Amino acid sequence: MKYRLRNHLLRWSGYMELLLSFLLLVSIVIATIGLVVKLYGLAQNMGDGDYFQRFLGSTMALIIALELIKMIVRDTVGSTIEVLLIALARKLIVSEQDTLGFLIGIIAIGFLFLIRKYLFVSEFSTDDRMVVSAALPVAEAEKLIKKPLPHQAQTLGGMVVQLAGAEGRHLREGDVYVWNGVKIRINRMEDGIIQVLEFINDPK
Repeated sequence: MKYRLRNHLLRWSGYMELLLSFLLLVSIVIATIGLVVKLYGLAQNMGDGDYFQRFLGSTMALIIALELIKMIVRDTVGSTIEVLLIALARKLIVSEQDTLGFLIGIIAIGFLFLIRKYLFVSEFSTDDRMVVSAALPVAEAEKLIKKPLPHQAQTLGGMVVQLAGAEGRHLREGDVYVWNGVKIRINRMEDGIIQVLEFINDPK
């Protein structure tokens, strides 16, 4: 019951995010029409650097909005970092910064690249469980838990499906499967497809 209630709330929250993303996309389309109109003004003000700067700022803002939609739809840490990178790049390109502000912006972008390269993680763990995507490759999962797993399937979700079939069980949220001492629980499913799994130390 706990898993069903939680996942219903997550599912409806996801629907609301998609609705807001659609409304944002509509606003981007409307703003793009205005941007096309501004092209005429750009042609009339070819020598006006400030006008072009404003035009560039509007264009970059639309690009950031599109990246924001992708971040909401993908719902990954990587897409969040990409949005931050583009937002910082826009600020450096469009805004009139002094030397110190420009240097701070470059350092911030450098830190984001370092985070993406060295600190990016595809799982969240606590002392008693590790939450991972069902799309995580089995080989990568083995590196995380430092234990061997069956390789009949490419992904963790496929592995659990095969374990369920071998045991004659139906897939259900909250069910725990054990293989060679490794305990894995179905955390979340959507339309009968496993989305999120947990490696656990003590199933309840």
